[in-house]
Amino acid sequence: MSNQPKFPISDEEMKVLLEKYPFLKHRYYWKPVPEDVNKTDAENIENNWYKYWDGSGWEDLWKNRYLPRLFKAYNSWTKKDKSQFHFSQVKEKFGKLRIYTSFSTKERLESIAEALSGWICARCGKEPRDQYGHRVIWTTDGWITHLCEECAKKELRDNGVSEDDLLDELAKMKTTQVKPDGFIQFSHEGEIRTTYKDTPDGWYEVDKVTTIQRK
Repeated sequence: MSNQPKFPISDEEMKVLLEKYPFLKHRYYWKPVPEDVNKTDAENIENNWYKYWDGSGWEDLWKNRYLPRLFKAYNSWTKKDKSQFHFSQVKEKFGKLRIYTSFSTKERLESIAEALSGWICARCGKEPRDQYGHRVIWTTDGWITHLCEECAKKELRDNGVSEDDLLDELAKMKTTQVKPDGFIQFSHEGEIRTTYKDTPDGWYEVDKVTTIQRK
């Protein structure tokens, strides 16, 4: 993975973002005195959460889909909530984007970003579909990584898989999204199942909510 950003931002634009959304700065909130208190503007501009996925396949998801929605939510919060919000961890885990924050957004932004990341090539950012429009992805064994078909082929070839075995190995790696992603909540009434649908800009919004009554 290259660290060259696919969606670069100027230092001046970055400075404005950091002033408006201070949670983008790297902070160590569990320490009595944050280690970044003496960081210069130049240091904060060079290293911050906004640039965290530069050069990866998740850069578009992070910068152009997740963060703009987080910014919009943040703008509507109380002063107290704004002061308390921060990223505690942002990382890859089991092949997906994991975002840990000081409190969850009511829009489930972090959960949606995680769900989408599983269908985005972690190398190049492609979001492959089959002939029926279903999301498809190819997943490596061992260290789990979700890839498009071309990046999966390269991965297999780099690992010594022969051309004769390539198609069989690709078939083993392939997963198709047979039903929309979503989530389940539990209540006194029973299971509340929420499924998503795609938005034009590649995000998820609620499509259907179904309650399965307790017997």
